[in-house]
Amino acid sequence: MQLFPRPPLSQDESHFKAGLRHRDRNKKEFDLGLAVEYFKEAIRLNPGIGSYYAELGKAYVAAPLLAVTRGISDSFKLDECIDLAIEALDKALEMDASQAETYLVIGEAYLYKGNVAKAEAALRFAANISSVSVLLLSPLSFIDGRLFKSYAERRLKVLQEGSGERPAPDLVEEHLRQAMAYRDEGKYRMADTQLRQAFRLAPDWAWLYKTIRKVVG
Repeated sequence: MQLFPRPPLSQDESHFKAGLRHRDRNKKEFDLGLAVEYFKEAIRLNPGIGSYYAELGKAYVAAPLLAVTRGISDSFKLDECIDLAIEALDKALEMDASQAETYLVIGEAYLYKGNVAKAEAALRFAANISSVSVLLLSPLSFIDGRLFKSYAERRLKVLQEGSGERPAPDLVEEHLRQAMAYRDEGKYRMADTQLRQAFRLAPDWAWLYKTIRKVVG
């Protein structure tokens, strides 16, 4: 029983919450284009909240992968989404440099751009984040705080050493097309599996990003 009623959400908070719901690929309401519009409206109503920019950036970073495994609206321009992500994530860090997860996500965005130096710097910062900062991860984080450091370290290791599997670019496109076929049948877990195979066999993230844009069209 709740003794004290929660204060009503402000307009910007309502839009932000709606954006989170629509961005969740596991919900029936999933619609990445709509999620982005809600995040942008939350920012317009209250441009002083760093987490609004961070979540908008995460949506843009996720767009290429979700285009393959879930499908996204035609309003998305995959050629532009990573630049838009970096712009939003930079703004989030400018407002609050303690957002540990934002460094991880912007590191991944730079991998898509092929900017290895900036990617490594961001991922190294995330991997070396203090235990206190990890415990203070936003409850909106997609990574459990206890696992954050090891997740960041794995990303950094793959960047430095490779995935451990021999690149096979000829097979990557086949895995991506199979993922999209499963997506269209509503077999989302199988689509995710095919995408993971594509990641493991791709020469690098920038090449994969280019290939996704080619395959998705």
